[in-house]
Amino acid sequence: MKNLLWATLAMVMCLFTACSDDDDDKIPQGPTITYAGKLPSRIGNYSFVYDDNGRCIQIKSGSYVYGEIDYNKGLLITDDEEAKVSFNSKGYITGISASWSYKEDGDSYKGSGKISFSYNGKGQLVSYSESSSESGKEDGESFSYKGTYKSVYTWQDGNLVKVVTEEVDTEDGEVSEAGSTCTIEYGDQKNELGQYTVGLSDVLDMEDADIFAYVGMLGKASSYFPVSYTEKWYERDTEQEHEGEYRREMSYSLNSDGTVATERVGNETFSYSYIMYDEDNSLGRSAMFEGNSNVKSLSFRSFFMRHR
Repeated sequence: MKNLLWATLAMVMCLFTACSDDDDDKIPQGPTITYAGKLPSRIGNYSFVYDDNGRCIQIKSGSYVYGEIDYNKGLLITDDEEAKVSFNSKGYITGISASWSYKEDGDSYKGSGKISFSYNGKGQLVSYSESSSESGKEDGESFSYKGTYKSVYTWQDGNLVKVVTEEVDTEDGEVSEAGSTCTIEYGDQKNELGQYTVGLSDVLDMEDADIFAYVGMLGKASSYFPVSYTEKWYERDTEQEHEGEYRREMSYSLNSDGTVATERVGNETFSYSYIMYDEDNSLGRSAMFEGNSNVKSLSFRSFFMRHR
């Protein structure tokens, strides 16, 4: 599974909003979705903490806290540093934005990045886009960089069937491009509770933000469980070009209430755990799962600069 790159961030810039079927800048008042009256507390090595309203307020990997969400302030918070986040009235994330300026071991970095998520009238995610820019000095030499990245999602009969990505990066005047086309296949096992699974979130091709799908923050999931996906990709610059293809297969076991118990993606198996959601009972930090994992603190700069 991918790391959710939440950690050292300098200061915050403007709030970035995206087009969606609902007004942005809303504060979610409860969970975006529950599964048979439950909320996921653990998926693989990721664990989720909720407040009394059933809103996800913290994500961890093992014992490492990736980040926390302050809904009233519209902030992602980690290590006392912040990035802006916006939601629509359904509780889906519509934007994340941040800026940074710091020096490290003689190198200097100053930049900003924005991410937007948009949904159709059915609550399905239809696009994800990034834009970022940075300048500074690295290994004694000055550099400048800007990049864009976009994923477009095609839905058919309630299922996500294709993901197309395009990326363009320009560093010191040199342009490189990359992209991919992913097709998803489905079996006859219906996703009765509308759960986003590990395999389905993988194909979103967000690198890190796809973890929000597990707790319902990236819109509705497919109507059926996917059984495989095939991705064809390419990379090219002024000197060379590469392309390739890979395939993953998925399978599931379900609990008696229809929630996912385990999922196998390729050669990896992921276990799912849940807590009951009751509006009259406090969830709070009693929902925390303590695992054993040594995860390094990473930065929001890395979140946006992963392509560089």
